[in-house]
Amino acid sequence: MCVDPKHKSWTRRELAKAPPERVLIAIDGRVHDCAGWLRRHPGGAALLRTYAGRDATDVFAAFHGPEVYKTLKAFDVGCVVEEPVVENPGLDGALTGAYARARRKETAAFRKLREELWREGAFERSVGAIAVTVARLLIILALAMWFTLRRTEWVTTCRATGAVFLGLFWQQSLLLAHDCCHRCLTRNTAVDKRLGYVFGTLIGGVGAGWWNMEHCEHHAVTQVIDGDPSAGSHPVLCPHTSMIDKLGPLLRAVVNFQALYYVPICVFVGRVNLHVISILKAPTKDKLTDLCLMAGYAAYNALILQSVEPGARATYFVVSNTVCGVLHLVLNMNHYPMPMLSFDTAMDLGFFRFQCVTTLNIASNGWTSWYYGGLENQIEHHLFPLMPRHYLPKITERVKKLCEDHAVPFTVAAGFFDANNKVMKTLNNATRNIDVVLSRKDSHGNALTPSELHEE
Repeated sequence: MCVDPKHKSWTRRELAKAPPERVLIAIDGRVHDCAGWLRRHPGGAALLRTYAGRDATDVFAAFHGPEVYKTLKAFDVGCVVEEPVVENPGLDGALTGAYARARRKETAAFRKLREELWREGAFERSVGAIAVTVARLLIILALAMWFTLRRTEWVTTCRATGAVFLGLFWQQSLLLAHDCCHRCLTRNTAVDKRLGYVFGTLIGGVGAGWWNMEHCEHHAVTQVIDGDPSAGSHPVLCPHTSMIDKLGPLLRAVVNFQALYYVPICVFVGRVNLHVISILKAPTKDKLTDLCLMAGYAAYNALILQSVEPGARATYFVVSNTVCGVLHLVLNMNHYPMPMLSFDTAMDLGFFRFQCVTTLNIASNGWTSWYYGGLENQIEHHLFPLMPRHYLPKITERVKKLCEDHAVPFTVAAGFFDANNKVMKTLNNATRNIDVVLSRKDSHGNALTPSELHEE
């Protein structure tokens, strides 16, 4: 029971009905007015607005280390009164009976595990792991340049090999930028941010300013309908019928074939799309930095192409970008096959359960683990995004045990091809379901939209 004579007290239902402009967010039983922090929030204003009127205890813990909690006092305006579990179902806004008790029990167990991992040092950087990762990256770059610049009779073969290594260099650089986004490389926020710009924007050609904002939202509302910016690429790729609902007849006809064009779109077009988005969607405060570094990326790539014989340039360009383009398949396979939820459903499930429900792990070995850059342990990563990639495999069994104890799904694909097969099945099912939805009629004889069917 919250007793705070100096501040206001809210029930969770009262908090949900608070004026949205106040941006009231509950963390660890305290209510914080974040309206004045919107423009300065490193994760973007959208993230704060999304959780306005909600409990963000576990989302906050996922993105912030223990040292940040002291800053919350400046925003504290009161406390949350925990409502008793209601045994009779059907009351508005109330989790009831056994369901509520089960959710609270598993949340408590998850938080206990998180505290244990912090005490064990699981979130600390490893200089050795960083050195190995960077050394591998430099070796790949050296091989790329050796095959690109070497004078030989086997020009086409040599340049194509160089292009393969250059594509791998871009891919692994972007995975390092992902580490920097989560402050996992050096553990220094300012240093990791700058390194993220180097590995992401300058080397990889993907604007770190835009991508960091979008990626934070993705982690906070994973697979949430109309919330997760990474859930599909509307209007080209629509893994859920609610997304197809928004398309006109022509685009809907095209999307019917999305399972067929998924791979070529990702591999051959996805990278160019990211270049464009990086420029168009760069946040105002980061726009100049992103534009300058994107210009640097274009400049050094132009120099590399200029060093290649004219007859081999087209091949070199296509091969290098195709190899890197496979990364888009890697990025999508962790979530596309998994269920999409409404925001209310995600909140009812609780952070631990909803992250597990919406996320897919990929079985891997030593080589593929390096290639995936830690993304194969996606469930562990989504539960603990601040944890360096080298530590994620070490906690897998503990996370699986926690899931087993509380009947929470822990889904693993057999490998790269199995995961992408699941992706294409999901895309195909989304287009098939649209036909089923359109055949449904309301009481007036009008076709139900996917969103209306979902509400049913």
